[in-house]
Amino acid sequence: MWFVIKRLSLGVFLLALTSSILLIGDWKRRNSQRTGLGDAGVPTSASTATSSLPTGRVFKVGIVYFAPEPGADSCMQGFSDGLRELGFEEGKNLEIRKAHAQGEIINIPAAFQHYDNEGLDVIVSMTTPCLTAACGTVKKTPVVFMYVYDPIAAGAGTSFTDHLPHVTGVGSFPPVSETLDVIQQLVPGVRSVGTLYNSAEANSRKVVSVARDLFRQRNITLEEVAITNTSEVFQAAQALTQRDIQALWISGDNTALQAFPSIVKAATDARLPVINNDPEFVDQGALISVGIGWHETGLAAAKVVARVLRGEKPQDIPFENVAVRKTVLNREVASKLGVTFPAALVKEAEATAAPQVAAPLAKKWNIRLVEFNNVLDVEEAEHGILTGLRDAGLVEGRDYEVKISNAQGDMGTVNSLIDAAVGNGADLLMTLSTPTLQVALQRARSLPIIFTYVSSGVIAGAGRSNEDHLPNVTGVYVGGGENEMLAIIRESFPSIRKLGTLFVPSEVNSVFNKDQLTEAARAVGIEVVAVAASTSVEVPDAAMSLASREIDAFCQIPGNLTASSFPSIAQAARQAKLPIFAFQSSQARTGAMVVLARDYGDGGREAGLLAAKVMRGANPATIPFQPVRKTRLIVNPEVAHSIGLTLPAALIKRADEVLGQ
Repeated sequence: MWFVIKRLSLGVFLLALTSSILLIGDWKRRNSQRTGLGDAGVPTSASTATSSLPTGRVFKVGIVYFAPEPGADSCMQGFSDGLRELGFEEGKNLEIRKAHAQGEIINIPAAFQHYDNEGLDVIVSMTTPCLTAACGTVKKTPVVFMYVYDPIAAGAGTSFTDHLPHVTGVGSFPPVSETLDVIQQLVPGVRSVGTLYNSAEANSRKVVSVARDLFRQRNITLEEVAITNTSEVFQAAQALTQRDIQALWISGDNTALQAFPSIVKAATDARLPVINNDPEFVDQGALISVGIGWHETGLAAAKVVARVLRGEKPQDIPFENVAVRKTVLNREVASKLGVTFPAALVKEAEATAAPQVAAPLAKKWNIRLVEFNNVLDVEEAEHGILTGLRDAGLVEGRDYEVKISNAQGDMGTVNSLIDAAVGNGADLLMTLSTPTLQVALQRARSLPIIFTYVSSGVIAGAGRSNEDHLPNVTGVYVGGGENEMLAIIRESFPSIRKLGTLFVPSEVNSVFNKDQLTEAARAVGIEVVAVAASTSVEVPDAAMSLASREIDAFCQIPGNLTASSFPSIAQAARQAKLPIFAFQSSQARTGAMVVLARDYGDGGREAGLLAAKVMRGANPATIPFQPVRKTRLIVNPEVAHSIGLTLPAALIKRADEVLGQ
């Protein structure tokens, strides 16, 4: 196993930060001409790759980032494109490894420590928390940063020319002043704008500091709410909407972006526009982004890495600020809010739009989708995959053909479908569910495999961690959500102390989900009673047995058998007058009172985008398993009413979907 992210103690993390401070004493002063200043007074410049490309070796680059999200993906794509243009190509003379901290700052130093001992040629740091950790943790390997607002605030130097000797890179400070211009155009007479940010992130503190002065100069109040983790985002956003603001502005705070749909939900309920600085998040509900072209930032960072790979020392390469302005509009949101975009903004957005036409692939790919059972959630994931392939610029019939097979819940059929895919010359196998992935791992080892609709690729046997996995496999997992669900239960129904769930011993994903729920519930003082069921015939009796064990509610974990047999579980709950909390969106329509579901359609789309990367030459071994980013809260007041309960108004208000209304 080359890498497993582990939680570090607070003492280790503080030690890493202390090391960063000590390294400041080793700065060496250098001079370089500045060519311009941005909002934060950081210089803008452009570097070029020089000298010939060394031959006869494979260069190794490791990338450490905070968590998967669209802006980071765009930056990494630009980085990969830029290196390829400069003669560094994966599979030929370049190996790229990636690791992310799962959105937890405490996990970051371990990633850098591991890479620093791997003998890599360069470590690429993405996001400010990662750069801060790299400055204090990396001792032997050159570090190049990108996807960072302000490297000085991150602790990498005192100026763009006076910096740590092993660190260089590309910063991208957001256009705060231009964003305020746009807010004033879209909201005439705006008096107050709300923002939220994690005060532990140096990038966020810097941006908000700059914004305070700019807003003050224009006699506009900037209402601020500090957050510390993603679980606080929705309530913080709600609090902002109650402060007589006319708009929400969200800059590149990593914590806020991880929970961006929650911000949009609060703003939508209050009929307020969301303006941000990350174009990739506009399709998640922002009205407009006046942002940074992260693809262009990645291209610029590739030039810096190329210089280091060719032998230049980081201490001789000044930092750069590359922030190509990109304006993206959301006309659907504008229509709902009654906003009309000024002609100048429309023209700018059209001018900066990325080209949609992609070049044909070198061959037509034969893609096979293999599904285990036929439920609504699988259909959503399937649709997402097809959408992802199209969104990646691929054309069906020209670049690929796809055949979809469903085993209807029969494991023998799964074996036959995988064998048929291999025997009929499939170029790429995409699996939906843990059983189909497990069979593919055994019977299709020569094919690239992309999975989705899986609780955990690791538990399924595809790897030892999300980064250390089989070389022909990558994908999107949909596990998690237990802590959020338990928080909903404790907040909305404080009297609940004992939950029941059914699990399937032969499904490793079901056992994994049962253990996850049990552990999370124990931590908050709730007991979980689990009853096994191995076949659909056993489910009704198992559900009735569970209902008789003095539980306060069902909390049904995800699983293939329990998904297809859920009506039997719902019937037992109804007869016992017990509520059901669940994790699969289809179950909100078949008896669950509250569902907190990962967005299977979004997970499928992300899997489709991963497939497109592989079809364009990316090595699955270098692509970490990724989580589904979006979560949907669905409530069914009618189910609650049928068993004599009333859902709290606050829960209904923040739900993404309310059935029966």
